[in-house]
Amino acid sequence: MYFEPMNSAIRNYGSRTETILQTLIQRFIGENPEVPYNPVIDFPEAFPYDEEGWCHCFLDNKLPELLVGEKAVASTYWPCDNDREATLVLDCYGPTRVFVNDKEVFKTQPSQENRRSETHISLELNKGLNRLAFVTEKTTMGVGFRIRTAAPQWDPVYYYQKDTEFLPQLGFNYRIFHNEEDILESSEPRTKLFPTTISYEKEKTLLVKLAVPIEEHHFTYSGSGKLSFADGQQVEPHKKTGFTKDSDWLNLVYVGCNFSEDMASIRWMSSTKTDWLYCGPIDPAQEINFSFASIQKSESNESIYWQAPFEGAHIRLTRCSNLYAHWTYWMGVTLYGFLEAGHFFGKTAWEEYAFASLKQIIDHDEYGKWDKEHYHYALINTQFYWLDELDDCGSFGNFMLESLNYQSDPRIAAIAKRIADFMENKVIRQSDGAFYRKDDTMWVDDLYMSTPFLTRYWKLTGDERCLDDAAQQFLLFKKRSFMEKENLMSHIFDTKFNKANRIPWSRGNGWVLFSLSELLNELPENHEKREALVEFFNQMVAGILNYQDQDGLWHQVIDDETTYPESSCTAMFICAMSRGIRNGYLSDNQKEEAIAAVKHAWQGLITYCLDKDGNLYGVCRGSGHSFSRPYYHGLGWLLNDPHGIGIVALAGVEYEKVLNTENTY
Repeated sequence: MYFEPMNSAIRNYGSRTETILQTLIQRFIGENPEVPYNPVIDFPEAFPYDEEGWCHCFLDNKLPELLVGEKAVASTYWPCDNDREATLVLDCYGPTRVFVNDKEVFKTQPSQENRRSETHISLELNKGLNRLAFVTEKTTMGVGFRIRTAAPQWDPVYYYQKDTEFLPQLGFNYRIFHNEEDILESSEPRTKLFPTTISYEKEKTLLVKLAVPIEEHHFTYSGSGKLSFADGQQVEPHKKTGFTKDSDWLNLVYVGCNFSEDMASIRWMSSTKTDWLYCGPIDPAQEINFSFASIQKSESNESIYWQAPFEGAHIRLTRCSNLYAHWTYWMGVTLYGFLEAGHFFGKTAWEEYAFASLKQIIDHDEYGKWDKEHYHYALINTQFYWLDELDDCGSFGNFMLESLNYQSDPRIAAIAKRIADFMENKVIRQSDGAFYRKDDTMWVDDLYMSTPFLTRYWKLTGDERCLDDAAQQFLLFKKRSFMEKENLMSHIFDTKFNKANRIPWSRGNGWVLFSLSELLNELPENHEKREALVEFFNQMVAGILNYQDQDGLWHQVIDDETTYPESSCTAMFICAMSRGIRNGYLSDNQKEEAIAAVKHAWQGLITYCLDKDGNLYGVCRGSGHSFSRPYYHGLGWLLNDPHGIGIVALAGVEYEKVLNTENTY
């Protein structure tokens, strides 16, 4: 269905689950290597972000000579890891035309101008840099616009100027618009950087990062201030100084008055250009840390960070990897699967990849909080620092707590407490305590975005309220969304009209059953709600078994075989039923049927959804919600989507566990 049979995983690797998962996981790791967060130059006063993810490009102060009725052109670049669709939201003063890669894609109508409404624009973007240009007219209200994506917490965008210095620059190029040629990339306006002069009346201590040219191992310094390496070794003025190059930056400590002048005196052996960043003046008594993950302290004990020596230029960190070290709910599932598969099959490289991704995030948590506080919209791990709904934190938080079963990190408990406090005190609830969303809907997805984390947080802290809350949520969601005849869950319940959409979206039901297995694995036998939850589990398994197709798979809309076979829900059902079989919360009269279904489902995945190169097909794209079945029919599948990678890895583990213990049934 998705590829030629000869290219399937089963045709090439047979029943060797470890080999099949190795192709899947190693392909993912190869495409998403361990890339650090990288510094960029930002101009937060010129192009500020706000807490809702809007980037502001208002030009009144930047082009004061522009008259009412005249136009300006502003351009920026949107980088993409792959060809993709995206939704740009525009809020503008005057008539505005939008161009993507020099092609006009949108023109406002009067009702969309004068900042009366936010306009959603569908875009087709290419892999690499996509040039966005905006031709906008000045009115008596002003000139300019603000933009963001439709979901800025999940789809953060860094808008780059292409004309860069030694680091990429965020922001826009802009100038007065004269004719159509001004729209083209070849006519792009250029934003000039104005150097700042930094000097002091008394000696100050500053940290310096020199950008080291390629193949450079020596420099000379002729300034009046003292310059030393990070280990305290002094740099002798006017002498050739050697160093061991172990990164793109050379870390130095400066003590003196004429900072800019002294920095200008640095000369490389093979280059006349000296680029540098600075932080300070700092408190010289503090422990010095040159890491970009560290926030420093000023002389007055204020938190400070790195800057570039240009007017209004600040340093911020961005991701250069689409998925590595990225706090999102889908990566929480992905890394959970890698961790469990690595442990089960003895593949330490898979475990280490998951640990490294988590460590990079935790190492930068203090920076991430500082970045959000100072610039309103964090550019790394945006979803976590956004923290508005359950899917901003619960899934990745669950993986983070699961990692404590393998290695300790004292910082995890503090981060987990922030999540637990958010779930207890900030997430909105119905009068009976059921979680719901700010748009007056309950999504069954949110059972995974909350209950596994709450269960593991109970294990970490012993707080019974968390376990009781997790158990209660399933029954509260069941009361609203369970379809008794089908024994399946409706994807959405509208709390305003008290109606379920009665559409059993496949991954939504996967989230429910998989999450319920996460809870039942830990729920004490004597818990007051265990019997009701075990009954719910068996009801759902009965419903799911009724809809498995002849190839072992389940479909995008479970009760509609005209929709495509969906791999992520199939993997979730394998995981959940396998746990029910092994751990005894699946009834005896369903056990044999479930064992056969698990085997059939795994064979279906490796025959029809996994190819020999580790590509995963048939993963439904991230869903919104609707009360219309055609909406769900229209949700296409994506190749190698991270909503499916990790759960398929976990399904392989659970399938093998069932095989290994089958003779005990």
